[in-house]
Amino acid sequence: MAAHETHSNMAAEHDLVVPLHYFDNNTMFTSITMHAIMVYDEILDPERLRATLSQLVERETWQKLGARLRKGKHGHDLHVPRKFSSSRPAIAYRHVSLDMLKAEHHAASLIPSSKSAPKERPALVGNPEDWTELCCGADAPKTSADYVGSDRPVTGLRVVSFKDATIVNIHWLHIAADAMALKAILDNWVLVLEGRAAEIPSQYGFDEDPLRELGLHTTEPFDLAGLELSKWGTAAYALRNGYSIALAKKESRTVCIPALFMEKLRKTARQELNDQGRREQFLTDNDIITAWFSRLAFSHLPPEKPVTIMQAMSMRRALEQDLLPPGRPFVSNCLTFTSVLKTKNEVDMSLGLLAGDIRQGVNKHGTREQIEAYNGMVRANAWPLGPMPVFFGQSNMHHIGYSNWKKAQVNLVDLSTACVTKRNSPLYPSFVTQIQGGIAYPDGFIITGEDAQGNYWLEGYRPGGLWSHVEKLLERDIAS
Repeated sequence: MAAHETHSNMAAEHDLVVPLHYFDNNTMFTSITMHAIMVYDEILDPERLRATLSQLVERETWQKLGARLRKGKHGHDLHVPRKFSSSRPAIAYRHVSLDMLKAEHHAASLIPSSKSAPKERPALVGNPEDWTELCCGADAPKTSADYVGSDRPVTGLRVVSFKDATIVNIHWLHIAADAMALKAILDNWVLVLEGRAAEIPSQYGFDEDPLRELGLHTTEPFDLAGLELSKWGTAAYALRNGYSIALAKKESRTVCIPALFMEKLRKTARQELNDQGRREQFLTDNDIITAWFSRLAFSHLPPEKPVTIMQAMSMRRALEQDLLPPGRPFVSNCLTFTSVLKTKNEVDMSLGLLAGDIRQGVNKHGTREQIEAYNGMVRANAWPLGPMPVFFGQSNMHHIGYSNWKKAQVNLVDLSTACVTKRNSPLYPSFVTQIQGGIAYPDGFIITGEDAQGNYWLEGYRPGGLWSHVEKLLERDIAS
């Protein structure tokens, strides 16, 4: 559906109204605010950061990032100001200036960094709850209700300045972007900072939904069709897990996987596959980390417990065959999912075999035909929460989910051109964290990426008490 005009009660001019894309408009995305937080060990110019990000959002086709959320006839709509102004800015903005060193601030002193990362063995290195208020603000928006009832843009920037460091937080309601959309935002923000705005491409699908027919033209069944939770199975799962999903206390931790240990994991996984005659099977670091950490996450379960490992995957490359043009950013949610169904006992058998099965699932479920089939199932199950992910497994399973942000390369965002003191070398974050506002998935993990030293970082939300099992195993220095 193309954009049309309406009058906003909160603005003197007519807004451009863009209906939410079909796959953006679900209960999960309207219930979560994302915070991508980068810590820099330099003093950055906050006004330069604000002005350049605003300049990006004010550009033609990028201005949807400055939209205001409103309730429409068919869910939510995005109201884009025809002209941004001081009273209706392109982005929400807050600057906090603290007249002290970062190490002198209690919460900031608890933030880990690539400099303080463990060298040989993985460890729990922090609790994001300790620095959430500092990085996000006590009044940070959490769900769509915090946007609909205000004139707040869906995208915001918070900058916290110390005498020797700067915390940069880009935040947005999940309806606006996924991790690869964030990459497009960050890459093009850097172009503005570097005086290269002329190189910024226009967004694709600004005022209409290029995925509006995705899932309507299936040519084959989804690989796991028949293993999805039925409505009764979903009800049973919800009864067993509803409290932990909606009400129970979640605990969040940050895990650092040092480069040296990561190399050990690669060798172990590769050798185990070779021993099983699977010498030619390709593995990514994501496959290995997901397999390794899943074994830790399931460590408290009995051997025969059914388990499901679910991963989010970007659909952009596969959809370039027909729905998305190569080379143009699609700043929206463009996700599909892959799941591996096991028992806890099967997970424990071999790191390499589990990593190989995870890779096979990614390859199989990431084809254009399987993406179409999966989204057909999403559409068929869309009532009443909207096009939510489909869960596979048994109603008594333990389900964990992953999102890998490595390709977003947040750890490599060079903000050297925003330094107060001129520098001639790149400036990368010393730490990246992702904080989720609103509903926290009860057992969900984000691989936030690989830093410049080759260390990997992972963060997750777990029901209370489960991190202690992981910590005990890490303290035993288990490498497989």
